[in-house]
Amino acid sequence: MSESVKRTYRSARRKEQAAQTRERVLAAAERVFVEHGFAAATVNVIAAEADVSPETVYARFGNKLALLVELVGRAARGTDTSPILEQEGPRAVAAETDQREQLRLFAADVVLRLERVGPLLAVLAGAARAEPELATFLKRIHAARRKNLRIFVETLSANGALAVDADTATDTVWALASPELHQLLAETRGWTRSRYCNWLSAVLNATLLH
Repeated sequence: MSESVKRTYRSARRKEQAAQTRERVLAAAERVFVEHGFAAATVNVIAAEADVSPETVYARFGNKLALLVELVGRAARGTDTSPILEQEGPRAVAAETDQREQLRLFAADVVLRLERVGPLLAVLAGAARAEPELATFLKRIHAARRKNLRIFVETLSANGALAVDADTATDTVWALASPELHQLLAETRGWTRSRYCNWLSAVLNATLLH
């Protein structure tokens, strides 16, 4: 094996190992955040959970706030790294011409995001009261979510007039499809994914459509 081939192999191997370490740290951080909360999720605790040194965590992420920001973004997007509105689910909603089917598709897509991101946002909301940086980040998340939902409302209204104005429709979807309400119904009340989707679709039908 030539030296250039060896160097290429070693470089590829290092990149693979770095990616594996990154994923291990993120998985460990998510477990620690959800189980213990933001304050108790020190870098040392996360590093021990991931079986890496604290220096490794700092080198790759900087601090635990950056870790939480990364985790929330990943949870919202899922395995698709493209912007949310460019992903398959939202594109299917936008392409549909029947409003009731749009609402059904929306509910089916949003529930998967809520299941992933809800526990992390609960951690974030709990810590935001004492952490100004987290409070600012949480406000940005709420604003970004409402912006995306306004676009959803516009795609819905393109197929027929709604029963309420666009701002009211956006706020309605923003509230009913919120991580907080999903957590209340799914975790506290024990609703299944199917029951939540059917409920969300039915309530949005009754509220938004004529």
